[in-house]
Amino acid sequence: MTTRTYGRWERPRSAGFFGLTWGVSMVGLALIVIVMLTFLITRSLRATAVVIGCAAVVFMPLAITIGGRSGWEIAVLRAQFALARARGEDLYRAGRFSAIPGIAKLPGLLANSRLIEYETAGGKRFALVHVRRTDHYTVILRILPRGKELVDQSQIDSWVAGYGDFLANQSRGGEVVAVTSVLETVVETHLRQQREVARLVRAESPEWARTVMHQAAADIGGVGVRVEARIAITYTAFGQGRSRRDPAEQAREIGRRLQGVLSQLARAGLPATPLEAWEVIGLVRSRYDLASQRDVETAGREITTTQSWDTAGPLAHEDRWDHYLHDGARSITWEMDLAPRGAVYETGLEELLLPRADVPRKRIAIVYRLHSAAEASDLVDSDYRDALAAEQTERGIASAAASIRVDNTRATRMEQVRGAGLARFGALITATAPLDADLPGIEAAVKDMAASSRLGIRRCYAAQAASFAGSLGIGLILPEHTSVSKRVTA
Repeated sequence: MTTRTYGRWERPRSAGFFGLTWGVSMVGLALIVIVMLTFLITRSLRATAVVIGCAAVVFMPLAITIGGRSGWEIAVLRAQFALARARGEDLYRAGRFSAIPGIAKLPGLLANSRLIEYETAGGKRFALVHVRRTDHYTVILRILPRGKELVDQSQIDSWVAGYGDFLANQSRGGEVVAVTSVLETVVETHLRQQREVARLVRAESPEWARTVMHQAAADIGGVGVRVEARIAITYTAFGQGRSRRDPAEQAREIGRRLQGVLSQLARAGLPATPLEAWEVIGLVRSRYDLASQRDVETAGREITTTQSWDTAGPLAHEDRWDHYLHDGARSITWEMDLAPRGAVYETGLEELLLPRADVPRKRIAIVYRLHSAAEASDLVDSDYRDALAAEQTERGIASAAASIRVDNTRATRMEQVRGAGLARFGALITATAPLDADLPGIEAAVKDMAASSRLGIRRCYAAQAASFAGSLGIGLILPEHTSVSKRVTA
């Protein structure tokens, strides 16, 4: 039996001259025309030289990229970060002695979000996170992924294909903005196992049986780390007019679709359950404040008696250039820079996803930004035309890479015609540790795991707090909140 391989992903790029993008090439041509007109009008070499110098200052930062970002993009990010620090926007203080006592709202891009809970027609309760700035509604599903031990390869291939069908089905209507898959490792407290054992064990049972059950609950967890998985589905607002602004109408429509979503995930080997409001509050609270994890798990459903969405945030945070400080912890978030090159197996990210004792708190969020069927048809045709243009203009090694891109985009067109979906995807990797932990060692371990998975990553400079919130998988889609114009990006 042969094992399937996966790949053929390509970064969208418009073809221009000398390997540049089409937009940068057009800017270069416009600057050349300006220089020529300056000389024809003034007949002055000095004036022409000044214009050439100004044109070089404008063009070179666009043409030169560092770490996947253009020179102008880096300059704008640094200026924005310096301005935010000058205004004090990198600091956040909440709690009893803050400007609004007793409130610890989520900071930054999640400040205007709210949590609401509804019930489906079948009686299943689910929470919705509403990000009002973008008018997005997100339902979060707890996943119980099945391991690959003692599973035939054909079954694994079927599960992978089922997940692809799930993504394709979500993209067809155009209402789903993104699907975020999160796999997270957290420190094992054994409280859940002990609570479950206490529920199962009866007082009249034999003493040795009770001892075995309690000992088994204490030993579960292996290296002291447990794995949690969830999928967040982010919808744009449905309907028109008043119904579009009514959260109850949005929740009713999402609840109607929820059973179909759960069925599709089950066929992909991912039995799912919607998170309720108390679970989402506990999830967010324990990620910002590591010390609260045991209290959150002990409280369970009763957490809503003392906590709400307005108190789920950190009491203090500081957004630094290369890391994020929050409630006695320090986090670093990386973003995917390059997808694995060439073909990969379904185990491509296994080294990155495996729990490790030296990196107990690690979160990998894969964000799929889905295109509707109408958009997908236009995009695959555009990518194919750009790939053909690049193949005709490039030479040497670049020409070989362009030929591979032509083959990949041609295959994508054929698959899209046969009913496959089209999605942009990226990944965020967050490592969190107490302030006294060996963070350089954790950073090196994460980079090694990413390298073993053939995944290129780079640190999210000047956006650590926002990236941390985006990797939580609660509906914050970072590309919808960009602060740098696309005209100066790479």
